[in-house]
Amino acid sequence: MERHESTSESMTESMMEISEAEKSFPIPPRMIPRTTANVRKTLPPLPPPTPLPIPDSSVQEEKDVNINVEVNANRVSSTTNTLESLLTALGGNERNVRLTLGSPEMEEKPPRPITKDWPRPGTAATTATMATTATGASYSTTTSQRTIKYGTGKYAKVELSPQPSEDPEDPLNWPLWKKHLNLGALLSMVALVGVMKTAYISVNSVIAIEETVSYTAAVALTAVPLMVSAITGMASLIIARIWGKRPVYLASMVMIFIGVVWNTHVRGCLAQNMVARIFQGMGWGAFDTLVLGSIQDTYFEHERHLMIIIHYTVSIATMLGSPLLGGTASASARGFEVQFEIMSAFLSLSILLLVFGAPETAYNRTVEEIQPPTIERSQALWPTVTYTKEAAIEYVTKMKPWSYQANEINLSLILQAPRAMVAPTTGLLFTVTLLPYAGFWSLASSLSLLFSPLPFMLPSAPLGTLMTGPFLLATPVAVALASSMFQIRFTHTVHLTALTVGTGIASIGMLGFGLYLAGSMEMPTDGSAKPFSTPWDLGLNRISLPVASFLLGLLAAGSLALDATIRPIIQQSTAFTSANLAVGLRNTADMHGGLTCLRSFVVGAFILGLPNAIFMWDGLKAATLGIGITQIVVTAAACAVYWYWDENVRRLDGRVMGLIDLSSLKRTASFFDESD
Repeated sequence: MERHESTSESMTESMMEISEAEKSFPIPPRMIPRTTANVRKTLPPLPPPTPLPIPDSSVQEEKDVNINVEVNANRVSSTTNTLESLLTALGGNERNVRLTLGSPEMEEKPPRPITKDWPRPGTAATTATMATTATGASYSTTTSQRTIKYGTGKYAKVELSPQPSEDPEDPLNWPLWKKHLNLGALLSMVALVGVMKTAYISVNSVIAIEETVSYTAAVALTAVPLMVSAITGMASLIIARIWGKRPVYLASMVMIFIGVVWNTHVRGCLAQNMVARIFQGMGWGAFDTLVLGSIQDTYFEHERHLMIIIHYTVSIATMLGSPLLGGTASASARGFEVQFEIMSAFLSLSILLLVFGAPETAYNRTVEEIQPPTIERSQALWPTVTYTKEAAIEYVTKMKPWSYQANEINLSLILQAPRAMVAPTTGLLFTVTLLPYAGFWSLASSLSLLFSPLPFMLPSAPLGTLMTGPFLLATPVAVALASSMFQIRFTHTVHLTALTVGTGIASIGMLGFGLYLAGSMEMPTDGSAKPFSTPWDLGLNRISLPVASFLLGLLAAGSLALDATIRPIIQQSTAFTSANLAVGLRNTADMHGGLTCLRSFVVGAFILGLPNAIFMWDGLKAATLGIGITQIVVTAAACAVYWYWDENVRRLDGRVMGLIDLSSLKRTASFFDESD
């Protein structure tokens, strides 16, 4: 009560003193301002003293209490300074109250640079956080006033996302020919890796017979490298975050080169064959997990989607199409070694492309507060070749094996990729896509076990043609669902529909393949079988190899339909949890890489275990029934999680991944400013 009374008395004294000042300096009637509804008192002006500097409004608005009074346009800022000086002299401005005469639009603001003279359409990275002024220039809604940069040529009206720096060496500023050359070099290695993974599908039985080992030992030549690639893939994500991607690519290329060359002279020695395949698996990991990040490093948002589709298509097509040619090549006297001799020739070209055409794409990008464009981004598809010694030396000098290092190496930096791998969204995607993906891989690796013995006795070339169904059915499905139309229209309903349809197709393929083959090999019980006939005789006449290939193709198509939900779901999660665009892109690549590592490791285990389960036809029936029905149950549970707890899962992603905000990523920019 005493404090209240003293405060009231203080206010009364101040009002009395102001009234006395008003008697001395009355306001002319035409100068009396109209007060707004939220102002209870209007203080009269005094004769203007020496003008005081007006505090910066961007800082003052955060600390002071603002009172806005509407007046005529001819009221000058000196009246405001006079009132503030009066309040301070009377002791009533302890809260540093600032009086602003006139509407907010009339306040003096520093001039903002205008980069273009027409309004620009925003991209996904700028639509929500950039305010477009009446003149068409865009600035961040934060305290920074950042010049927005645009594309060139037909993209001259498109805001660039991420925003590039003014360094010509910034991968975003590379000319198109250099970006495409870098991507082509990486995709040549991706294609070779896809071919290597399925090279033994048509010759597993031949290897088992020649080496006098079990079929499980033969398929281990595919399973073990996949499991090794899972480990090296995660290691590649961690190392690339510290020292860049190029040294990892080069080291992986050396491992693949050793493995492929060694594999051309290992026939008759399973141990050497296994060591050569392990070297290949050590190199696969980097090209499985880092290429998406390289695409994000070099291409803007409006360029990136097509490049991701091309990368995905090359990876799927080479992996599924390899047995079609590999089986025919292995039918020669040299056997499966011919495949690796052919790969060695293509690998020589890929090595040259990688060494001289794939520079480092990791870049510490900092966009200045006010940074008008000073460089012109080239859209040239072909380089200007200068045939001089100096030009060649300059080009080779820029292709350093190692040119990047993180600003700070600490535990948080090292744990970025492992955290992304164990994030709830990664785990949920792994669960819902695993069984069809692993089932297809393990059945494809067991084709030799099923069709090489009696009664089929298929050699390597016809065994390879059994992959025609997966190649023709699954590849178009993968490309179609990776298109921008599916990604743009990916709503909650579309997501659940894709899961349901993909699971239905995959289950039909899985159950149909197992039940069709096992049922055709069973002896009829109605007495229709001829005397002395065997299940082999009946099966040879009742099983159609094109039908078996078609059912296997349905399984592959359903698996890739489920895989089509991976990318949009990860993007939704990273956009929800990431602090800015740089972190969002990084987490997207890490989650994709982590999911790839998880699936490769488990698929390797499936490939090793399934031959023992389907050695008998009844075992094939039981295994396919179990996988197909389990996938239906898993998808139903995943749909329920996405329907009821979708946002909670994304919140858990943020907690598990620690909402990473390293010093190398801390900037004063908004979410959509590139600063990795």
